[in-house]
Amino acid sequence: MRDLTRKYLRIMREIEVAKLLCDAHKFSSHMAHMRMGQQRFPPAGNQTRVAARYCAMNRIALALVLSLAAVAGAHAATAKPAAKVAVRVAPPFPVAPHDNVTIEWWYLNAHVTTMIGRHLAVIGSFFRFGNGNGQLAKDSAVKTPRSHYLIWALTDIDKKTHQAWSLGDQSTLDMMKQYMTFKVLVNPADTKAAAALDALQKNTFPSPTDLLPGKAGVAASPFAVHYGLDNALVPVKGKPNTYTLTLAEPKGGATKLTLTFAAAKPTMYVGGTGNTGLRKPEDMKYLSLTRCAVTGQIATGDAAETVTGDGWFDHQWGDTWTAQSAGWDWWGVQLADGIDILFFRQRDLATGKVFFPLATIMDKAGKLTVTKNIEFVDARSSLWTSPATGVSYPLNWKVTFPDQKLTLAISPDVLDQEMPVISGGDAIWEGSCAVAAQRDGVSVPGTAYMELVGYNSPAVKKLLSAATPK
Repeated sequence: MRDLTRKYLRIMREIEVAKLLCDAHKFSSHMAHMRMGQQRFPPAGNQTRVAARYCAMNRIALALVLSLAAVAGAHAATAKPAAKVAVRVAPPFPVAPHDNVTIEWWYLNAHVTTMIGRHLAVIGSFFRFGNGNGQLAKDSAVKTPRSHYLIWALTDIDKKTHQAWSLGDQSTLDMMKQYMTFKVLVNPADTKAAAALDALQKNTFPSPTDLLPGKAGVAASPFAVHYGLDNALVPVKGKPNTYTLTLAEPKGGATKLTLTFAAAKPTMYVGGTGNTGLRKPEDMKYLSLTRCAVTGQIATGDAAETVTGDGWFDHQWGDTWTAQSAGWDWWGVQLADGIDILFFRQRDLATGKVFFPLATIMDKAGKLTVTKNIEFVDARSSLWTSPATGVSYPLNWKVTFPDQKLTLAISPDVLDQEMPVISGGDAIWEGSCAVAAQRDGVSVPGTAYMELVGYNSPAVKKLLSAATPK
């Protein structure tokens, strides 16, 4: 078989040489006759002999091809069938909703660039509260529908502008009415809660939150999130771990977007297992797609612009991490070398003390490293005070992971990226940041989203005030 193959290849090379000689002879004879003004008919002579050898070789090659085919057929009849190569498919990201949990949310962010070079950042988070029982107690005999709440924002990094929206459905409004009634009964001097309750009793949210137009809900199979008429998160059919996010400014505003997130890495199980509960680990599940290719369109008043970039997708559900008792500092970092880092620390709002630091690091290949050895330093000189709420936030951070020899310097792309939330007119800081990393002495740039929750707590305010340079 091998001898036949070698002979066939040798003769085919000779055929090519003969063909080239024949073509060259034709061309030179043709040019000579053209120069002499003669007709374009080549003479017989050498060309005839070359062509004859060319044809003979073709006949030999044909016979060899037939011989090779016969041998190959006999070999195929006796050979064992080739083993099938398994195609690795990434396991699906667990996005389906869960019934018996107090809170669940689907969170996405993205840093994108338009075709003309504008740099924009987007964050959107779909919350679902309650498990079908009473909103203030899991075992309440009073049955109420689940509540649906959406916050989203668009930041223009170049123009240093930020737009944010807060939207709830009717069930959220009813839930807040119960909650604010309770707050006013416990503390009649709470004027902020009293003002919020006054608005809620008129079937409107306290400003700046708006009522979602249309119904809101989350479907399990097939998975789909629809909050009102224009806000949705749905999977892309036939493309695993790929989702389309649609958001629109309420009341017919000009800002809207449609972005597709396609996972470029496997699912991150935060902490290695996905268990991040505060009372017990299984109280809160936390999974993430830390690196997604983002494509789509964003409209900011004029025609929609095509954008591309990198995105992030979190899914959390459980019975802790509610901002009534605990706050947190959270970061989702994407470095230019392909490393993604999700890290946070919790805060007791009654005392202001921090606890439960945790970082999950995913390398370019998807390998996880988990550590609690984290050093946080916030630059108190970077405190920014919101003109809307009066809450102060430390916005410049230096975070070190000693075991990984990694240090991150994190700074906001825009100072005012405060996000309104429905709890009595308060807010959180949720914004796009630039990252300058140092790893083993090598500088690596990156991007991040930072979330600062609970800084309106009296205990936290007191701690910040005491530690701030005068």
